[in-house]
Amino acid sequence: MHFCILSNLSAQSAEQWLQKGILAEKSANYRSAVECYDQAIKLEPALPTAWYNRGVAKIKLKQYSLAVVDLNKCILLDTGFHEAYFNRAVALWNTGNLQFALTDINGYIKNYPAHAEARELRYMIALEAQDWDMAIQDLKWKTQYTTVGNADALLAVLFEKAGKPEEAMTHMERAVALVPGDVNLQLEAASLFQRTGKYTRSMELLNRIMLQETLGEPFVAEVQHLKADNYFFMKEYASAADIYTTLLQKDTGNANLMADYGHCLLQQEKFTDAEIVLSRAIKMKNSSPSYAYLGRGLARLKLEKGEEACADWEKSYKLGEKAAKKYLDTYCKKQE
Repeated sequence: MHFCILSNLSAQSAEQWLQKGILAEKSANYRSAVECYDQAIKLEPALPTAWYNRGVAKIKLKQYSLAVVDLNKCILLDTGFHEAYFNRAVALWNTGNLQFALTDINGYIKNYPAHAEARELRYMIALEAQDWDMAIQDLKWKTQYTTVGNADALLAVLFEKAGKPEEAMTHMERAVALVPGDVNLQLEAASLFQRTGKYTRSMELLNRIMLQETLGEPFVAEVQHLKADNYFFMKEYASAADIYTTLLQKDTGNANLMADYGHCLLQQEKFTDAEIVLSRAIKMKNSSPSYAYLGRGLARLKLEKGEEACADWEKSYKLGEKAAKKYLDTYCKKQE
């Protein structure tokens, strides 16, 4: 183990303290390394490697904000110190400064485009910053050189987040083809195809899943719920209602399932039942109350409960449902 002895300082040059710090750091004695770099900087404040090494040691100690300060000084002294940009990106990422971290790592990758660790770092920062196009770029690069599980499944998720559904579906089809027996992946694919309006393809996958003999009851319920939602979007409301009813008999406390069933009843023009079911979903705190309030308002309008309908749409709009404004403007204008 290597430690810095803080005595007889005059006998040590800045370069000697720097080398002592490097030896301490190699032995994972990061606090000792920082002490050595402190002495090097005191003797030679314009030594960029001392600032750089101290910044890296502070990253190892998880002192990220302090590391940024040291790496800033290193770059100020030597703007061509490329490793400093890489490590500052690490420190900035860990302090939550995602855009500055991306700027640094982008500059580093411009000089070292084949640096695998830098690509991985940028991929992780891009995910957190929700820069989906950047994440796609790095994941594609990564798959050229390493095995990344089922990369097409990951790419499908990223393309959907990037607002590119066609590319998402293409990659998801490839992912399913690679492992045709993976029912979890098939369910993920079925969900994606439903979200992108490919209901027939979604149903094909769900029906394939149901041919499996070893599915647990919770998994089957999830598949059935997705099938009911597909029927709903395909305007086959009776088929959807049959599944919703069966599922609710086994899971009476499922608020989201209750809300979906309520909207199905609304489409079947069963307005009294829809009002009751959506009221239960709201009381049970389903995950999309704005949509439930919107639907209940429509049911109440048909039941000639205008004031209550307007109250529901007001709540729906305040919770973020933009469609509620149309009904508020049409049916709930204040009389002068």
